[in-house]
Amino acid sequence: MACLLFNLALEKVIRNVGIQTSGTIFYKSVQLLAYAGDIDIIARLRAALKEAFLLLERAAREMGLKINEEKTKYLNTSVNRNHHKYFTIGNFNFEAVQSCTYLGSFVNVTTIIQRILRRGSYWLTKVFVD
Repeated sequence: MACLLFNLALEKVIRNVGIQTSGTIFYKSVQLLAYAGDIDIIARLRAALKEAFLLLERAAREMGLKINEEKTKYLNTSVNRNHHKYFTIGNFNFEAVQSCTYLGSFVNVTTIIQRILRRGSYWLTKVFVD
């Protein structure tokens, strides 16, 4: 029962963020991928990523949920990426990683860059909500 209530609350959070959930990143600047408490924010621009994260964080806080900063990671797939150890949004500091797992699938910078070189840069923040 707790899982069902959490999923309903998270669904409301995603709807309250106001980011269009249909379509793909190829046709818009920000996309959310969510399953249970695992949310990925994919953005074409760093500023769009920050804005989407802040909207998500505020909507989650309003529902009594909080971002798990320790589990949340930042993956920069830009060809000209800076190799910073952390990425900061507001009061949050996220570890910058070269790979992560999304729904059991291994995602790594090299593979992503090879696939999107012709389409431009993307920034990905893997957000966990508790």
